[in-house]
Amino acid sequence: MRLLYSDASPYSRCVRVLIRHLEITGIEEYIVDPMENSEFLLELNPLGKIPCLQLNDGSSLYDSEVIQRYLDHEFGANRLFGEYGYNWKNECQLSLINGLLDSAVALRQEQMRELEGKRSLFWTSRFEMALLRGLKEIEQSGVMVSPQLTIQQIGLACLLEYLDFRHVDLQWRNVVPATATWLSGFEHLSMMKSTRPI
Repeated sequence: MRLLYSDASPYSRCVRVLIRHLEITGIEEYIVDPMENSEFLLELNPLGKIPCLQLNDGSSLYDSEVIQRYLDHEFGANRLFGEYGYNWKNECQLSLINGLLDSAVALRQEQMRELEGKRSLFWTSRFEMALLRGLKEIEQSGVMVSPQLTIQQIGLACLLEYLDFRHVDLQWRNVVPATATWLSGFEHLSMMKSTRPI
């Protein structure tokens, strides 16, 4: 199998952290720049987005959550997502974290538009406020207290380190200090260190 990813993408990092947690071998990690619209990427994902997992039969899976669910099913005995039915509370928490990742990436895109003189203060503020509100909700939800690693915790850790990487002025630690304390322990795990963007 081959994972197409970008080093800075928090979505890609969620998948790469999961691969290391499940100790999956046989996945080649291949860095691509999705903005280049390479023929190889577009053949595997017509949306031209990463991450994208090429399976051994040549077919491909995307987006990050689909890839994570596949890997957990095939290699993790459904420990992270669950095998039967849905825990709607957990699904909602995961949806919130994914939405926060979307807001963080969209905020980064607004920053990049500043070079074109097209940055929107309205959308910048909207994304920032969504991030802070969402983090408050996550801190109150109990996501961090599970004794066993959860898919929500992986997503949350990748989100928080992406905020530190791309949005240093957000100062989210002042809003959710318990979450900051949790990250200070989680960020030292080898699966986090080996996937950290440079």
